[in-house]
Amino acid sequence: MGERSAAIGRTVRAGLGGWAPAMRTAWAALAVGALLSLTPSLLPGLAVLTPLFDLAGLILASGGVYRAAFGGLSGWRGLRLGREEGRLAIVFLLIGVILCTVAAVLLVIIGAVAVGVARSNAPAFDNGSLAAWRAALSGPGALPASIAPLLSFVLLIWLSLRLVLAPAATIDIGKVQVLSAFGCTRGGVLGLAVSSLLLLAPAAVLAVAVRGLAGVSLPHPAFAADLAGAALVYFYIIPVWTAALVDVYRHRAPSVPPPGTVRP
Repeated sequence: MGERSAAIGRTVRAGLGGWAPAMRTAWAALAVGALLSLTPSLLPGLAVLTPLFDLAGLILASGGVYRAAFGGLSGWRGLRLGREEGRLAIVFLLIGVILCTVAAVLLVIIGAVAVGVARSNAPAFDNGSLAAWRAALSGPGALPASIAPLLSFVLLIWLSLRLVLAPAATIDIGKVQVLSAFGCTRGGVLGLAVSSLLLLAPAAVLAVAVRGLAGVSLPHPAFAADLAGAALVYFYIIPVWTAALVDVYRHRAPSVPPPGTVRP
């Protein structure tokens, strides 16, 4: 427990300590990333492309911070579109595909469990009736029906944390690493979860406060909320979280590149 607590403290200190260097070396990449994420708010006609703008902003901002952390080509204040950004794009997309696939399977399991619980509580259960669903999954059926979604959520969080060092490994090794970086987080999921909560809790509190303030006193509350959210993500969360992950990776990465890498 003492060793784990020390590792958590080291990760949190590395994340907070890495904020200022990241802002100095990669502020242009972070600013452009924030602007990209705000583009659908500024141009509502492009709202359908919001995921693409968010992905592009994440790639540019993360690329600038990761390259600075590993001593790579910095570009102009971190702003650069090179091989590292291409590899990060592949990594983020592959992680998204993995998580979406697992989530889809879990949804099927959750649905099957819900139907099974409902039919066991009400043999004449009509799955086309909302009232029948409510009746079947209330009372004695509420607890067993809620276990599957809870376990599924925990599994997705666990899987996300197991894959969280893939971008750092990709930039460090110079090859796309996704499942190849899986072993770097073995035995470290709990520490990563606690560290992420400690680092992201201030941003969450501030985000709630800013959104409440925007809804009360500002003339364009929706855009003000989007602006505040982008500022928190790109000028706090990405620099701090990336610095923390780089520190974790440096302490947990194997001494030689793992096998099974895929070139972009």
